[in-house]
Amino acid sequence: MSTGGKKTRKRKPKSRPKASPPPAPPIVSLVSLGCAKNQVDSERVLGQLAEAGFLIAEDPADAELCLVNTCGFIQDARDESAGVLSELAGLKRQGGLRFLIALGCLVERAADAPELAPFLEAADLRLGFQHYPRLAEICQRLLAGDSHPLESPRRKRTTAASYTQFLASPRLRIGTPHSAFLKISEGCSNPCRFCSIPRMRGRQVSRPMDEVLAEAHALIEGGAKELNLIAQDTTSYGRDWDRKLHLHELLRQLSSEIKEDVWFRLLYCYPRNLTGETLDVMAEDPRFCPYIDIPLQHVNDKILEAMGRGVNRAQTEKQLELIARKLPDAALRTTFIVGYPGETEAQYQELLAFVKEGRFTHAGVFLYSAEVKTPAAMLTDTVTLAEKKCRRQELMLAQLDVSRKRLKERLGQETEVLVDGTLPPQSEAPAGACAVGRSQREAPEVDGVVFLRGTMPKGLLTGRRMTTKVIESLDYDLIAEPVTGKARG
Repeated sequence: MSTGGKKTRKRKPKSRPKASPPPAPPIVSLVSLGCAKNQVDSERVLGQLAEAGFLIAEDPADAELCLVNTCGFIQDARDESAGVLSELAGLKRQGGLRFLIALGCLVERAADAPELAPFLEAADLRLGFQHYPRLAEICQRLLAGDSHPLESPRRKRTTAASYTQFLASPRLRIGTPHSAFLKISEGCSNPCRFCSIPRMRGRQVSRPMDEVLAEAHALIEGGAKELNLIAQDTTSYGRDWDRKLHLHELLRQLSSEIKEDVWFRLLYCYPRNLTGETLDVMAEDPRFCPYIDIPLQHVNDKILEAMGRGVNRAQTEKQLELIARKLPDAALRTTFIVGYPGETEAQYQELLAFVKEGRFTHAGVFLYSAEVKTPAAMLTDTVTLAEKKCRRQELMLAQLDVSRKRLKERLGQETEVLVDGTLPPQSEAPAGACAVGRSQREAPEVDGVVFLRGTMPKGLLTGRRMTTKVIESLDYDLIAEPVTGKARG
């Protein structure tokens, strides 16, 4: 029986177009060269990129874009930077890696001294400090095919203030979690005639005290057990504000406001500006490592004057006596330069005799080399390269004797060690050593270490502190064994 109505067909629902998957986030990698101050900049660069949505690859072969934070301090550093860029350029030719960007000190040096530009020729792009606040945007535009990524569509000039803001930007840590570097100022206003740092980094700009304290808290919350205060010259902290020294105030704030049981270490102390007030704060709080990094460079009056150091030998010795009085057990690290233009054999012998007095726990020796556009570069290089090398070797051997004697004095002593890591069975460490760490008298990366031998406390982890007993001394390192029941978190 028919209903008489029209037959209707069921309409199939229209198929919706499938949504396109979101584009994969860009992948970047970063190679950090040079000093700890450069490492902090690298960590801020990575923090900025991570916030902008970039994925971070540890291996440049896995990245589309690789940044190299270069060092331009001396010739060896420039050679290393050029070598790394060249190696990465070879990786780029194999495919995968699309762009190579040079950052940092060598970029700044080459902008100031074009004769250094060949060290950067392998890079596709060079970014100086003024570009750091826009670095993530520049990378995005480069990967998107923009042929002029440095041109800002907003036409805003990057100022010194904006770079200071970069110093407070988030960090993606690439060092060991338990040992962190805390940069308290940028640039240098000292008139050393051999040094190019002021030309690269500019005059000193100190970070606000509350900003430094906030970062210290953040680093500790992130797992840091050791805060190493750094700058081109830590002892001049705050001098750019009112021509007064404020480091002791910063240290006192750290001491009073941070309650955690962490180590504080003071690095890069210019000898002219290290005050008794600063040493008093360090002596009052056992969390401050009895350790002073004080680069002297020389001890002869005429050479110090020619270098523009602003101190003479008598003032240097008075400063060292002040340290010995305020911090009698302090470890001293220093650096010297041999072969400075005009350095005579007698002046070098004065330096050698000074080292043999045994004042220093750790010392490094550099060969003088002329830095482009520094006042010293205009002087005649009177010491041959061969003679410079001989002087460095003799000075280092003298310091080796000092180091051996100092380390032997620690035999049988108990010392607290911050564990930096365990050692594989096939490592080149002394036989039986299963872990490595440092006491308060050894700074990370530049000094000797304490090898740990024997039965470790159950659950020993990197970043813990433990009491040990020194059982053997080497040239620059110690061997110790744990004291039962004295491991700490």
